[in-house]
Amino acid sequence: MFEEEVKQHETLFSGSSLEIGKIHWYIQKADNEMGNRCFIKQEKGAIREIMRDVLTPFGDEVGLDEIHWWVFKKEPKMEELLERTNTVLTSVQKLKEDSVSMKNKVAPESYADLVGRIKKFTERDGKEIHALHDYVVWLFSRDILAPIILFTPRVWGTTRLSDRMVQIRANSIEEDQQTVRKCAELALGLRGRFSHTIGEVHNDIAAEIYDSIDPEGPWPSSDPVSERTLLVQTSHKVLDELATYFEFIRDSMRNIILEIGKYNDQTRLLYNESFWSRFVTKAMAGNRVETQLWDFKNTLEMWQCKEEKKHEFEVAFSEQVSSYANSSGGVLIIGITNEHPRKVVGIQELESKMKFTKSVLDRCTGGNAGFVHFQQIRLKDEAGQERDCLVIAIAQTKKVIQVKDQQGKFSCPTRQATGLHRSEYDEVLQSKASVLYDNYNFLSGLNAFLDGR
Repeated sequence: MFEEEVKQHETLFSGSSLEIGKIHWYIQKADNEMGNRCFIKQEKGAIREIMRDVLTPFGDEVGLDEIHWWVFKKEPKMEELLERTNTVLTSVQKLKEDSVSMKNKVAPESYADLVGRIKKFTERDGKEIHALHDYVVWLFSRDILAPIILFTPRVWGTTRLSDRMVQIRANSIEEDQQTVRKCAELALGLRGRFSHTIGEVHNDIAAEIYDSIDPEGPWPSSDPVSERTLLVQTSHKVLDELATYFEFIRDSMRNIILEIGKYNDQTRLLYNESFWSRFVTKAMAGNRVETQLWDFKNTLEMWQCKEEKKHEFEVAFSEQVSSYANSSGGVLIIGITNEHPRKVVGIQELESKMKFTKSVLDRCTGGNAGFVHFQQIRLKDEAGQERDCLVIAIAQTKKVIQVKDQQGKFSCPTRQATGLHRSEYDEVLQSKASVLYDNYNFLSGLNAFLDGR
């Protein structure tokens, strides 16, 4: 059915219209690869034939936000990604505007006219399509997964994603031209996931007609769908899907730029010794008590206790750190007296103590201490002598951080107004339902405090 209409698509399998298919092929190749790495098939129960998708450790790392994962954990050249994305965004914005303009024009006179309009659009905006193609190829050349940042639930939603998906088994685009053609139809709105748009629209219209017929009355002896109704509704759906494709590519790029901005803002504070020195100095002043976000310590007991007490203090320190991670994140400031008026006392042999502290956290939290950042700062004591102090910045984590004690038992510490609280695992897990990834969002609160806000 509709073979003659679908034959009209041949004109799209060359030039800029086919280049759109190549763009979508690279994106789908990345999506397929991401799915293969994030999930494995596992037998479900005793029935061997029934399988389920199980999240891999890599999938857990990526989480539910591929854009954040790529920017914060994978991107090696942030400024280059930002510059290229900003440049190509201008081209994609034009593609979006021109596709919307085409959608708002008078309906095509025939299916051939519809396909012809799409072809003219791609030729007219060939320069912009080529810029987007080069951008996607550049992403793919750096990492097969990189183009996934243009095709995520964060922007597209799960239904739109599903409608544009295609299985790609070929290793290279050169050996997969048939799929490239299918990708062109998908991106241009002429095909859904399972069939061509004209067929889907016809079936929807026919279903509505048959639903409205009295079961006791006569039924149509031929196709009840008029050619004009089919053409109008098909054109509307095709051009709407085409405009949506470029809208979501554009919105994906905007989200990439926003995420890079968040990364740069966070990095600017997290690795900035001047920021931490100014923050600690202000936090020390007056009689201000610690907040939910920070604590002062003269030293760590595990650095100077007797050997028989060492593991006890290591667990206690790990629980304090984990309590921040399981709550909103925060900071431990070491080398400053906790009593008022606070004084700088510093830390001797800081480098070796930092190394030891990292090993303790790795051991007590099961090798899961990547949520902690150590920042060395130098502050002057009362005599004007510079002393080494240590800031331990602790991210709010997506996963529940557990601490293993001397008896091999695990605790799930959280930070509450009354101090450290050992909570049930499921309780902490539920409290993290809205935490999509590890983050240092609390830094904005510290910055606001520093600015007097």
